[in-house]
Amino acid sequence: MKRKLRLSLSLAVAGLLLAAGCAAPGPKQLVICPGKANVDEALAALGARAERAVPLRASGQCVLDYYDPEDDKQERHKVSLLLWFDPPSRLYIQGSIGVDNKAVIVGCNDEEFWLALKPKEVSAYYWGRWADADNVEGLIINPRLVLEAFGIIVRPDAGAGSGLWSLENEGPYDILTLRNEEGELREKVHIYACDYLVHKTEYFDPEGKLIATAELEDYRPLVEGFDVPRTIRVTTVAPEGHTDSVDVRLSSWKQTELSDPAKERYFNRHPEDMDQFENVYRYEDGEWLREK
Repeated sequence: MKRKLRLSLSLAVAGLLLAAGCAAPGPKQLVICPGKANVDEALAALGARAERAVPLRASGQCVLDYYDPEDDKQERHKVSLLLWFDPPSRLYIQGSIGVDNKAVIVGCNDEEFWLALKPKEVSAYYWGRWADADNVEGLIINPRLVLEAFGIIVRPDAGAGSGLWSLENEGPYDILTLRNEEGELREKVHIYACDYLVHKTEYFDPEGKLIATAELEDYRPLVEGFDVPRTIRVTTVAPEGHTDSVDVRLSSWKQTELSDPAKERYFNRHPEDMDQFENVYRYEDGEWLREK
């Protein structure tokens, strides 16, 4: 049972990261521009970009590479993606594997997140509340990672005077570092100082060990002041030491305002859907609890 749960959680991680992008090209020589003067200016610049975000629909292809503990080998799946985003915090992703057009479902709104997994022998449904998920150790299964991987930093503690962020400049990048109230390193956001777009985000466990990296490349403008990353690579390192990755290339994206019925369908969790899955887990008090 533990091995299957580990596989499910590995795929859950991949599901929550499916708003990411494909293998990025090699590093480029970037022009160096002056960075922001302080944390407040940096957070304000990121906040202004988030305010310019518009509803959109995107599609693309994904390569999911993960370790399967059941067969003790690395697995690889090609996934076709459809994505809907309604700023600032509503997201729906549908991933198709083979003939199953809903092999991976990811959703979140202002209050909850959920994901459903049905590739191969896995049949698992995970859900929780954002208020609880903010404290998930390691941040990998934090639903905010979905939005942050999409280039939008959304945090209730990101305002001026929070005392949790610090800023440094390194070459062409401003680097925002997030620590929790105990001073533990949790996250580093690398922002290109010339356009203030997020190029890389690193996530750390409570011991300060790097456990996930999201790299965003090839931004394309959608509307004035809001660019969409076409390619992103997300890599996670499991406690056992193996590496899982998600590579997605967005091939199309456009501003799209959904109808109210469509918003209800995509951006709200429907508990009756849980009946379709063999395993159901809810995140509560810092851990996943089996409901079914």
